[in-house]
Order: sequence, then C-alpha cells, then structure tokens
Amino acid sequence: MLTKTLSPPPTRILVVDDEAPVRSLLDRVLRQSGFHVSSAVNGCEGLECVARENPDLVILDLNLPDLSGEDVCQKIRQTPRIQEVPVMILTGRTTRGLSAQCLNGGADDYLSKPFDIQELVARVRALLRRPSLYASSEAVIKRQRIIINGAEHRILWDGRRVEDLAPKEYELLRHLILLSPRVVGKNALALKVWGIPLDQIHQRTLDVHIRRIRKKIGAEGARCLKTIPCIGYQWLDKP
Repeated sequence: MLTKTLSPPPTRILVVDDEAPVRSLLDRVLRQSGFHVSSAVNGCEGLECVARENPDLVILDLNLPDLSGEDVCQKIRQTPRIQEVPVMILTGRTTRGLSAQCLNGGADDYLSKPFDIQELVARVRALLRRPSLYASSEAVIKRQRIIINGAEHRILWDGRRVEDLAPKEYELLRHLILLSPRVVGKNALALKVWGIPLDQIHQRTLDVHIRRIRKKIGAEGARCLKTIPCIGYQWLDKP
C-alpha cells in the first residue's frame, strides 16, 4: 500500500506597502520563488494581517499612510504572540543612519528602494534560514562552546554551568546567542526582554545586565559578547 507524503506548507510572507506597483512586483517575484504571499496597504491593516495570519516573514515599508513602518515594527516586537516574526524593512528613504535606526528598532534586515530582485530574494531566504527565530523556549540549542537548555533554564559554557544568571540576564544572553552573529540593537533587546522600549527603562539597566553577564560567563565567554557602539550588542561564537 502506497502512502502519500505530505508536502510542508509554503512559507508565508506578508508585504506591507502602500504602493501598488511595489506590492505587485513583490507578489510576482516571491511567488515565482515558491513563497505564499499576502499583502496590506497600510500599517493598521498590516498589524491585523500579522496577528491573523502569523506569517513567516514581514516585508515592511517605512512610509505608510497611517502608522509609520517604525511604529508597526515596534508594535510587532511588543506583542508576545508575534514578536519573533522576522521583519525586513524596505524603503526609499536615504537618510543617513536610517539603517542602524531601523535595526535598533527591532527590524531584522534593511533594503533600500530601488532594490535588486535577486538580492531581495537572497536576503529573504537568509532570514528564513535562521532557526533561532523559531526556537522553542524549551529547546536545547548547541552553538560551538555554549549550550542553552531551555527546559532547565540554564546555559553551559565549555560544559560548565553559568551560575546565578538572573531571569533577565538569561533572556538577554539567550536572545543574543540565538541571533548570532546578528548585531541586536539596544531598543530591540529592551522590547524582547522587558517588553517596553529602551527609553521606558532606566538608562543604564541594559548595560548593567550585560556587564553582569560578562562577569558570570568568565573572561573567554565575555570576549564573545561584543559591544557595538551606538547600536547594541553581538554574540560571536569565536571571540
């Protein structure tokens, strides 16, 4: 008796852009690349679609007619059920420092208009290859010399348990390791760990937590936890 093998469902991408030609182009290109595509024409509709469809990736324009793209991204990061959805910013703005601002605000990638189609598809695939974005909070994750045991809420460095990590310290370190080698902005970390923007917690709270983590993981581990001036922090498996 032959058994039918079920194919996995197609990866779902939500495009949020008020320009019909851009939506049409992205819909055609992404469908040709094997993705399922839906779209929204403004920020409010985009947020409704994210909550309803739970897409695998959001491509988000900054210049929307109601909410700004930055506001939409921040609301996604503040909503527990959808806060892990990867967000790629797509914009025609050329303001200096805008890419760092978007990444610091919680976006996972940034691409300027006009964009190269092949580069966009390659970046989409790269974002979707990051297993860390979908890792269960109870999963066991191994990265070079470090192991995260989610079920037991502990982290091992070279087989040695990192002792006395406070809950927020654990969440910070786990998030940085899972997103390695990506640089994670301070505001994105605040949204992920505290659930509020950076300007709503004490100015030095995040820095103090990072300093405590470095002390607890030891000198070698501390060298893997990099400070990126004016942006945030980064975990590298090799210092």
